[in-house]
Amino acid sequence: MKNFRTLVRFELKKILSRKMTWIAFGLVFLVMAAYAVIEVTVPQDIDGVRATQYEAKRQEKENQKGIIGRTVDDALLEEMFTAMATSESAFQPYKDLYNEIGRNVILWEALSSGTLEGAKEAMGVAEDEDLIYTGRRMRIEYGMKEQYLTEGEKDYWREVLAKEDSVPWTYDFYAGPYSAWAMAYTALVLIAIMLAVCLANLFADEHQKKTDQLVLCSRNGRKVLYWAKLTAGMVFTMVSAGFVLLISAVPQLLLFGTDGLQAPIQLVAPASTVQMTFGEAMLYSYVLTFIAALLYSAIILCCSELFRNSTVAVVAVIGVLVLLPMLVMIPYEYRVLSQIFDLNPINVVAIWGVWEYRLVPVPGGYLTMQQAAPILYTLLIGIFVLIGRRAYLKYQVGGR
Repeated sequence: MKNFRTLVRFELKKILSRKMTWIAFGLVFLVMAAYAVIEVTVPQDIDGVRATQYEAKRQEKENQKGIIGRTVDDALLEEMFTAMATSESAFQPYKDLYNEIGRNVILWEALSSGTLEGAKEAMGVAEDEDLIYTGRRMRIEYGMKEQYLTEGEKDYWREVLAKEDSVPWTYDFYAGPYSAWAMAYTALVLIAIMLAVCLANLFADEHQKKTDQLVLCSRNGRKVLYWAKLTAGMVFTMVSAGFVLLISAVPQLLLFGTDGLQAPIQLVAPASTVQMTFGEAMLYSYVLTFIAALLYSAIILCCSELFRNSTVAVVAVIGVLVLLPMLVMIPYEYRVLSQIFDLNPINVVAIWGVWEYRLVPVPGGYLTMQQAAPILYTLLIGIFVLIGRRAYLKYQVGGR
């Protein structure tokens, strides 16, 4: 056990002694710091007014004081329609309600009708039905059809919607938690790049520098050294991922506040069937990012040993798992392939992941994509660790 701890410390020292490790840490810190600095110091044209994001959000919170804590219902919508017809200043408190809920639930023709009654008529909503929630159900039904859900999946979501306990929603100011939640996507991209740069050489170095024969013939060269290297890589991953997530969330919450942690995410994603508050969504995304970082680490280390080349490990994570999902979208028609592709951590962590209706069938029922993702990533971590171990134990040094 003493030898194992010594080997882990030695491998960690090797990782931390590389200049590229500290350059990667520095660049990540600068990128995240730049986000906060830009939000506070760089003015932009926001709704025709020259202001920073920080100033704009503070003004929005001030404007919304009259509707914070209100129920999102027909009465609030009627106020919104009246304010739209009155003046720009009267409309300011309802701007987010209009942009995030109105435009994502109510048809444009209905929204432009200018009155609650006209909107209901255009949407085909009965007089005694709530426009937002009836319109939302219509959007969800359309989304389920668009994503080619089976009848069993549709019945599952209809049952969930029938039991919703967060309807009607209570409006709240949510800028801080929403911004922190959105930063999980950027954090995962930066973590993936940093891990690829810092860990790709961990196993490959032995082969590329031709020291593998000496290392593998040493006392702890086979079984013990593999686990020591793997442990060092995972420890580095956990610490670095925690660091990136910390500098992602804290500035956003400090700048824009923690108001809205208990508000439902439907205030920005009204057609989402995922039952979460902003606080829960932020926590889920950050925990999933942490697990995804461990998965990336396992893939990098496995490729580093399996192909004995650091470049393959970098391409596998940055090229295939990060850049490809950003550039390619598989149509919903190709149900299985599309769903597998969309289970990529980049897609699940991103905010648009909450618009996913497709389910993962399991014995006795279904799992949502949000439930299936951490289970799948954990299983894949174990698989890649075992593949890497087998490759390491089976490797035979050939002629030079």
